[in-house]
Amino acid sequence: MTARRFADGKQRVRIVDVAALAGVSITTVSHALSGRRPVSERTREKVQRAIEELSYRPNEAARSLRGQPTTTVAVIVPDITNPFYPQLARGMQDVLSPKGYQALICSSDAEPVSRREIVEQMLARRVDGICISGYYDDHTDAEPAVDAGVPVVLFGHRSPYPGISTVTTDDVGAGRLATEHLLSRGRDRIGFITGPSDVGPPADRVAGYRAALAAAGIRIDDELVVHGAISREGGAAGMDRLLALDRPPQAVVCTNDFVAIGAMQEALDRGLGVPEDVALVGFDDIDAAALVRPALTTIAVAIRRQGQAAAQLILDRIANPDQPPQATLFGTDLVQRQST
Repeated sequence: MTARRFADGKQRVRIVDVAALAGVSITTVSHALSGRRPVSERTREKVQRAIEELSYRPNEAARSLRGQPTTTVAVIVPDITNPFYPQLARGMQDVLSPKGYQALICSSDAEPVSRREIVEQMLARRVDGICISGYYDDHTDAEPAVDAGVPVVLFGHRSPYPGISTVTTDDVGAGRLATEHLLSRGRDRIGFITGPSDVGPPADRVAGYRAALAAAGIRIDDELVVHGAISREGGAAGMDRLLALDRPPQAVVCTNDFVAIGAMQEALDRGLGVPEDVALVGFDDIDAAALVRPALTTIAVAIRRQGQAAAQLILDRIANPDQPPQATLFGTDLVQRQST
């Protein structure tokens, strides 16, 4: 494991690097630095040698902010206007409230720089835990919280950063399930409207889509996978691109229900029948999926239960800081409605 290198060539040694060199957990390094919990002299010496060898400089500002519990958990989401996230927050509050905790919701606009700033602001507020939702591979924005010994749960994506618990969905299996459903309905030219980049759940869902097509012996046509904003406008734009193809798809999988609703409206505005001319499947099963007409077939991902699981992971780490990080994986279900 090596220190993180930045574009200007400089390196910043992280607490995870110290833990790896010392052969101990991140939590143990945090305890050795803070003195909040007992650490054996031998372990403390190993940590100190690693710190000196790597020239590690702890985030003193973050660590100095830890004090009395505030019974507050920060929940950082990409877009608070997406109905998915209020359901997530409600699930977390189901677990937090009986224990006397409250959730503080923050919207990052899906920007990594914004996420890190919010993490630092939440540390300044002395929150007792942080849940971060977002589709990205670089989780250094969570480093100040890990460095400060604050429990962190990453929602919706696997973490390459040790010390962070995760709550995720079987998104590859979900993409396969959606595609297999459309194949069973007699559609063999299937498009996919996904997110702007090839990371996180949208990328995993596309991988499941490709796997289902390959298993059915159908040639994968890359022009049928279009990238765009994860919004109704992005869904409409994606459908516009797919319908402009020489051979438009007979069906489309969309990376979430918001995108699917936008794609459906674009198809209907063009005078196409749903599902007669183009069938649609979304993901998440937000309330609006059952309210649009035709009602949207979707993949249900148990949003509220996942929020409950995320909150419980944070409370468990608050109660027992030495507990190792946990990874919780949820399965999915197809909810068939009138769009397929």
